[in-house]
Amino acid sequence: MARLTSKSLLKYGFSALLLVFLLVQVDFNILLQRSESFSFGLIFVALVLIICQIVFLNLRWHNLLNVGRNNISFETSSLINIAGYFANILFITSVGGILAKSALAVRQGLTVTQGVFATFFDRFMTLFALLVFSALGLPFLQNVLDGKVSSMLALAVLGVMFAVIACILVLRSGVLSDYIFSSRKRIRLIGLIRSYMEDYPLMMRTGAYSLVAQGCFILAVYCLSLGIDEPVKGVQVIEFLALIPVLALIASLPISFGGWGVREGAFMYGLGMIGYSMESAFLLSVQVGVITLIAPFFVGLPYLIKADMRAFLFSGGRQSI
Repeated sequence: MARLTSKSLLKYGFSALLLVFLLVQVDFNILLQRSESFSFGLIFVALVLIICQIVFLNLRWHNLLNVGRNNISFETSSLINIAGYFANILFITSVGGILAKSALAVRQGLTVTQGVFATFFDRFMTLFALLVFSALGLPFLQNVLDGKVSSMLALAVLGVMFAVIACILVLRSGVLSDYIFSSRKRIRLIGLIRSYMEDYPLMMRTGAYSLVAQGCFILAVYCLSLGIDEPVKGVQVIEFLALIPVLALIASLPISFGGWGVREGAFMYGLGMIGYSMESAFLLSVQVGVITLIAPFFVGLPYLIKADMRAFLFSGGRQSI
């Protein structure tokens, strides 16, 4: 078993304490009553949607790995991506997934800089898709959210998007040329960034894969919400769908174990503003967490049957499976 770092232990402890705090706030009798209304049919549909999400994320990762002269098969790139999910579980923190994906990408012929950059860019594209959905959904939340909360969300989302656009414009303007060209490492990194950013077909494909993947996630959460035995009057479907990407952004903050605790708190607060009880929001969040935890195993199962994952993970050199 991998040794847990102090940072990982802090995240694990933070998740545990936050979950305990949230559980104290809910009524266990209502919680048990709501749990009896689980619909296995809806859970299955949600699981299929999350699997579809992972497939589109695999497609995005495959495209990002094959920039330039790389020729990595879809099966190999998919297994690397799935290994990243497993590493998130084994090493508690998302850093484990980043390291695993980067290391396996390097073994397939990428340079260290390429492997690390592709991994971080892959993660950035997920956040970008959630930001896009959040920005599109904000107008539909004006009537259900508190004015101050709505304004803060709008400013936060637009601020992040503006910062990303500003960074791209600065890099393309050449303002930092003297600083960049004073180091070979920075020259290689900027050259790599440009090779991605100036490949417009690549950006269109990966952007589309990102949006479809997060769209699958949002629909999966909506399917699970239909199984919550609590009719919420006055809540429009569009309002629920508009809120989910905002909550997903909050849950993605790297301060807990796999989002546990943070996601439940975000769901209880966010869905509470549109009429859901704490118990229903908590159960919905737990279902989302469990399904997103087990879906990678279903996706990875065919690869485990076809090839020895352990040999792939720990053997050196370039492999194709």
